[in-house]
Amino acid sequence: MHHPSHPEGIPVPREPETGAPIGPPDIAWSEDVRFEPEGADDPARSALRSSPGFELLFLLQRFTNEADRYAETVRRMHGLARNDVHALNAVMEAERQGETATPGALRERLVLSSAAMTSVIDRLEASGHLERRHSLEDRRQIEVSPTPSARETGREMFDPMVQHMLPVLAEYTPEQLWLVTGMINRLTQAITEARIDAAHGQAH
Repeated sequence: MHHPSHPEGIPVPREPETGAPIGPPDIAWSEDVRFEPEGADDPARSALRSSPGFELLFLLQRFTNEADRYAETVRRMHGLARNDVHALNAVMEAERQGETATPGALRERLVLSSAAMTSVIDRLEASGHLERRHSLEDRRQIEVSPTPSARETGREMFDPMVQHMLPVLAEYTPEQLWLVTGMINRLTQAITEARIDAAHGQAH
């Protein structure tokens, strides 16, 4: 059976039994989905398209989509739900930065309800990937931390991706990497601010 490919010509990853696209429901792999919305030829949109760097946003979106597709593929191989992976990444990132991960912080990071976040933590604790304990400073506060099993699973899932990407980065000078790193950090902050603005708009 022939299955369509991604608009850029990249094969769409599919479930082997059903042929259904592998990917989160909020990411579309079909040919008829584009970054630009309907009415993209209106004056305001045209002004955006002519802005310096606008085409770069398409490349960043493509990179993000490919990273999501990779994560979706490997997390299914390891029997993890999507939010499980997001939670583990957040907990391990907090550990790397010397910060404490709490259910409340994770809930805000993953944009989940309290009940949904509790379910994720329960599931990861039961599978041996997370440990939950009371804070030594405030016994009412719960802290979560990754286990050696979580770290090993993370390495198994994402080391192959990193091993493919590092040789590409090695082709650039430290100065070029410094420039791109600064740009990515600023764009990440811009997206964070856009999310906050959108959330406030919904609140009103």
